[in-house]
Amino acid sequence: MKKLLILCMCMFSFALAKNEHRLVVLDPASIEIIYALGAGESIKAIATLQHSNIEPVEKTSKLESVGSFSHPSIEKIVSLKPSLVIVSSYSLGLEPRLKDLGIKSLYLSTDRLEDLYKNITTLAELLDKKQEGEALVAKVKSELSELEKEPLNKTGIFLFSSNPLMAFADNSMIADILNLIGVKNLTPQSEIKRPMISTEYILRQNPDLLLLSMQANDTKALIDHNPSLKKTKAYENNQIFIYKNVYGLLRISPSITSHIKEFKENIQQNLSK
Repeated sequence: MKKLLILCMCMFSFALAKNEHRLVVLDPASIEIIYALGAGESIKAIATLQHSNIEPVEKTSKLESVGSFSHPSIEKIVSLKPSLVIVSSYSLGLEPRLKDLGIKSLYLSTDRLEDLYKNITTLAELLDKKQEGEALVAKVKSELSELEKEPLNKTGIFLFSSNPLMAFADNSMIADILNLIGVKNLTPQSEIKRPMISTEYILRQNPDLLLLSMQANDTKALIDHNPSLKKTKAYENNQIFIYKNVYGLLRISPSITSHIKEFKENIQQNLSK
């Protein structure tokens, strides 16, 4: 009987050890997904951001930091003895070093809107939260479906930079969002995420909307450097404007639905002026 009890205790301890996750997460979208799955306790440290918060702020702000999003500390990561490091596109270069140190890593693609469903499923399976993952995917799909209603029925180009002129490609996350809310993205498809375009190209496309963000944050400077843009419908109808919260649109997590809603409402407000 005593031997049986000891055996059961050993098996229980093994099960706990097997299910214990010590994650260092360098990707803000993955952090938000993990919390949305109800598995935030598995995160031992994160990489921090300068330009935006990571939800839920009241919890992520208390997590240990391994450095910035773009410059995490490998030494700090190693000291935490993680079971897994979830890297971002900015920290992919760490993977060979982590492998040499015997530390597992995971990279989740965040190039397109549909990647969100796959990433939720992957993390849910990893964290033994399959049921929660299925419910979260269904919730996000439902919210995105609502945002498709009452499409804006406009055309647009979303500029990343005004000097030189660079826009988010048509096979990009931003293009997916524009198409979702009924704005046809007129930037061409490209292997480059933010290809350079010319004023002549913009004039030929003649978009209803010309959106500015990131390194394009001054409408006057844009027109001063590219006066021929005054011939576009966007300029003539006063539909060249800055959208400051583009970081929220680029984070492939469940919070993106609220950011897309805010983005759509912002465009609607400008169209009604």
